[in-house]
Amino acid sequence: MLPPDDELRRRAEASTTVAQLRGLAEWAGQGGRPVTATGRLRMAEARELVDGLGTGDKIEGVRSSADLPRLGLLLEWAKKARLVRVVKGRLYAVAKARPVLADPLQLWLRAFDACFELRQALLGARSGWHVESMLFDVYEDVLEDVLNTLYSLPYPMPWPRLRDTVHLAYRTSCQLDAGLDLQHRMWFEHADRDLRAVLDLLDDLGAIERDRGMADPVFLDIDLSDAGPELLADMPPELAELLGVAGAATDPVARERADARREELTAGPVELIRLTELGTRAVRQRLLAAGRDAPLVGELAQAPAAGLLGVLAEDYDPDAARTELAGWITARGEREGALRQLTDAVRTMTFRTRAQAMLDVLLAALPDDEGERLLCTLRRDTQLAPSALNALAHRELLSPEDMTDAESLLVLAESLLQLVELAGGGDGAEETLRAQGSQARDAVAAALDSAHPDRAGLDELRQLAARALGTQGARLGRARKARRSSGKSGRKRRR
Repeated sequence: MLPPDDELRRRAEASTTVAQLRGLAEWAGQGGRPVTATGRLRMAEARELVDGLGTGDKIEGVRSSADLPRLGLLLEWAKKARLVRVVKGRLYAVAKARPVLADPLQLWLRAFDACFELRQALLGARSGWHVESMLFDVYEDVLEDVLNTLYSLPYPMPWPRLRDTVHLAYRTSCQLDAGLDLQHRMWFEHADRDLRAVLDLLDDLGAIERDRGMADPVFLDIDLSDAGPELLADMPPELAELLGVAGAATDPVARERADARREELTAGPVELIRLTELGTRAVRQRLLAAGRDAPLVGELAQAPAAGLLGVLAEDYDPDAARTELAGWITARGEREGALRQLTDAVRTMTFRTRAQAMLDVLLAALPDDEGERLLCTLRRDTQLAPSALNALAHRELLSPEDMTDAESLLVLAESLLQLVELAGGGDGAEETLRAQGSQARDAVAAALDSAHPDRAGLDELRQLAARALGTQGARLGRARKARRSSGKSGRKRRR
């Protein structure tokens, strides 16, 4: 769920990074500014920009703009975002970027995408005396995985879990030799510092927010006791250690490290990381560009009724479904007409289980009293009565004793038709019926005696029962006639 673009635009305008990138482009201008032969800013202009943009770089005693890390990063960021470029020894603002510079949200999104191209500027070695960390080689993949993970989580992610999952990525992508454990620890600490620098960059931009608090229990040890020995046997030791799976990490040292991780998560408040709404918008945009499914509450306002209910039933949690449905109804203007479109969509759905799911999600998304009134109305609907009665019974709004004999037969027939559909018809349905024996024969005979509107489905049920139970269709028909002629139902009819 995201606020409107106007609200996101207001938040983007408040980003210090957005202001700095715009200020740098405006400073360069269409006339350009001279740079050194290596493309760096001259020191005089660099001092001017440090003050004007508020980068926070220390300029005392500095002789080269290469020693102004924040300003240097900002310059590379502006280049990667295609806001400025160097041509023939001068730094120019890119003319085609004017519309982007004028729109804070588009400028923010451009800056966000450019983060994936800042590996060298952010993590590269500053001199020949230094080497890059393990994060340097997998920077783009790790950044994408971290952001996608934050997007997928309903809770803020604690730093220890984020750190350790990235460690697992290093172990799977880097061939760690049999070096000393102390040496490996130094490598991981170096990579952790670089990951912190990446998080600082995202925080400064406004893509993530960090706080302190207790980690949600979902991030503690994962119980895989029912997973079966095959899964535990095939699980890499590093993953077993990371998850803290009891019995999976047999190495006492690994077990000790897993316990230490759990202690780190439970001993007290830890750093918690989550996407901001701007960050959520940007990550979703990248997911969609990659062909991934990333639904947004509100985007179904113009969808057909059947499509709306189908997507809500498959993909939405109850709160999101309620919000999406409310927006859809509001877009129609007239509530009674909108509800009629929705119930008509259920009525015309040929698959019984699908129709039931669509009706259930509609009822769950409506206010309780309105949903109950709708069910009572549909109870008298020729086509939808079976599904409505099923829903009433499931919600314990109607007990079997309160149903008429005809309604009880409708519920029985609906249950059998859905059972056949779930079994896939054919051999699967026959096997299901055969397993019930004589009980199924009686139930099918009663269902065929109902006034269920799906006559084609009942005919298929009759044929399946005949093959599965060795019962001739004519015998089932005679059973129906006998029941009707006897006039005995075994139940007093209620009105």
